[in-house]
Amino acid sequence: MDKFIIIEIGSTNTKAYLYENDKVKNLGFKTIEFKNNYKKEKKLLEEDKKLLFNYVNSFSDYKCYVFGTSVFRNLTETQKDEWLKEFKENTGLDFVIVTSDMENEFTVYGATATINFDGKIAVMIGGGGSTELAIVEHNQIIEKCNSDFGAMDTTDMFPDLRSDYATSNYDEMVKRTKELVNIPQNKADLMILAGGDYIYYYEELNYPVEPNKFYNSDLQPYCLDVVTMDKLDRNFFYEVSLDEVCRRTNNDGWWRGARGMRLCVKALADILEVKYIIPTRISMVYGIVEKIKKH
Repeated sequence: MDKFIIIEIGSTNTKAYLYENDKVKNLGFKTIEFKNNYKKEKKLLEEDKKLLFNYVNSFSDYKCYVFGTSVFRNLTETQKDEWLKEFKENTGLDFVIVTSDMENEFTVYGATATINFDGKIAVMIGGGGSTELAIVEHNQIIEKCNSDFGAMDTTDMFPDLRSDYATSNYDEMVKRTKELVNIPQNKADLMILAGGDYIYYYEELNYPVEPNKFYNSDLQPYCLDVVTMDKLDRNFFYEVSLDEVCRRTNNDGWWRGARGMRLCVKALADILEVKYIIPTRISMVYGIVEKIKKH
């Protein structure tokens, strides 16, 4: 099998990828705020489900594999059974609910399998409703530390993050976010940001990043020291009009959660004492591709 689509459904963003001739092509993403809306009635909203069915069915000409993370893990057993049946009836496809460990391993594979670095690397998999973390040394996972919180949880704590300009105190928000994190035993030299489009953040805000000076990887072309990262993020919170960014990019849902995600990144960077971050577009799709190819 040399051509198929992988659809990855998270708490906030749904992403599609085309695998063809040993290459993975990002087909973009659609914002569907499953977790935020799930909190309202403790069930998946009909409007969100219809948006997903339509998105998935837009790839009906391809062989498709569908994987869901975060919010789908939190469904009750009855809700899971009903959802898997409903998804199959509306798309003709199976829906695989990915555990935190599976997501961690799939993403770490994509982030570290082909790189050569003499030190410890943290791979942060940030999402709307969960944050997975792996510490890797010599391409082997030496520690996993997953937390049941994400960008949507931080924006719930500080609703002004979704406003045009943030008003809450930055250092206090970072402190509160750290309290949600399961603390790993290891520190790290670098932190790879995966599971979301972190390069998109820097590109759209025209924020400077530098070429990756630690190793060569087409998927990881940039790096940024944490001191500069902190200055740029503070600027994004208090000096950048979020309303203007949303209008310009026509991507309101993604950007309203972006400040919450930046708090998650800052909290883990501090805890791990990393000196540089590596923003990427890497997700668990690369590990999933290998799994599919083997079957």
